[in-house]
Amino acid sequence: MALEVNIDTGAWCGDKELVLSFPDNWDVSVYESRDSKALNESEIEKAFAEPIGAERIELLARGKKSAVIIVDDLSRPTPADLVIPHIINELKEGGIREESIRFVIGGGAHRPLTKEEMAKKVGQAIASKHEIYNHNVFSKTLEKLGDLEDGTPVHINEIVAHSDLRIAIGGVIPHVSAGFGGGGKIVVPGIAGYDTIAHNHGKYKGRPRGSVERQGQEKDMRDNADDVARYVSLDFMVNIALTKKREIAGLFVGDVLESHRQGVAFAKEIYDTAITKEEIEATDIVFINAYPQDYDPVQVVKSMWPVNVFKNAQKVMINPASDGIKYHGMSDKVDYDTFLKMEAEKEEPTDIPKKGEIKSKEGFVLLSSNFPKDEFYKRYPDGALFENWEDLIGQLETLHDEAKVAVIPYSPIQLPHIVQ
Repeated sequence: MALEVNIDTGAWCGDKELVLSFPDNWDVSVYESRDSKALNESEIEKAFAEPIGAERIELLARGKKSAVIIVDDLSRPTPADLVIPHIINELKEGGIREESIRFVIGGGAHRPLTKEEMAKKVGQAIASKHEIYNHNVFSKTLEKLGDLEDGTPVHINEIVAHSDLRIAIGGVIPHVSAGFGGGGKIVVPGIAGYDTIAHNHGKYKGRPRGSVERQGQEKDMRDNADDVARYVSLDFMVNIALTKKREIAGLFVGDVLESHRQGVAFAKEIYDTAITKEEIEATDIVFINAYPQDYDPVQVVKSMWPVNVFKNAQKVMINPASDGIKYHGMSDKVDYDTFLKMEAEKEEPTDIPKKGEIKSKEGFVLLSSNFPKDEFYKRYPDGALFENWEDLIGQLETLHDEAKVAVIPYSPIQLPHIVQ
């Protein structure tokens, strides 16, 4: 009888369960994080009533005529819809009329969201009542606020710049060059212009994934993003740490820096994943599930940490890449409309394998129904892309008669803790 392991997949597209069926003679271990229970409504209300290092939103709203709420896009698993009604209520209690509350999708250099995608992020009821705008890093109407002392040119979204009150929502999830998401990252790259993002990414070193402090004395990308957030007067930050089911495990709201630091400390605890050195060395195959950051194909790198931990194991990733569009303005260096025209005019590659074929135990393997094949084989010429679990596991079984297997069930929000 086959051994079965259930994992979650398809963030923003049903968040459904996928059953992985393994040969019964394989030794399969599932490495879970500590995780946490989801907050209830009263606990969410308590967080907003007792903000960290800032006045509550209702007080900040008094005397103001307009407010903007910045949210990340679907490349991030942040369940913004669960907290937005609380923010709206406080803004209204503070005297801001509902029609004067607008939203900006702070997707940095990512593609714009459709109306349907916006509703997924903010909630259908909110989307039907409020104006929602996509940020565009290439927009000619961005507001130039000035320069930081280090020379950072501060260009930000014009709607954010012209709003009386600025509130942002972000996910405290591990990030490969900023330590963690959330905090000032919703400003840079979230609602910043191309020049501001290029300066941040080009001048400063990254902060290792899961790191709280910078490495060394010099400021890094995270510090610069936080400095810009202060400069543009981000009034209130909502940081969300996630459960493995993409619920709210921890809510840290208030001052952009203080609330984020507390959120990161909590996230490090619940994302902690213990793995013994002995188990790592014995593992033949590691299955890496990209949930809950498995919507945007560009984000595949956010799930890759097991590659460096299980160095001698065959690497297999499960990532539906539901969006199916691999676009990033900073690397493509064109706006999204231009990108789509270029894609439409591009000749279809003729050397793409029709079926996935695992040629060796070293090749990277991906199970995905939507990841662009040409992009996959361009990046992993010795890899194998499968759309069907049965075909994938059948080929692996021919390479591994018996196997010690590790399953990482929600890689983007797990932090490895190697036990000797």
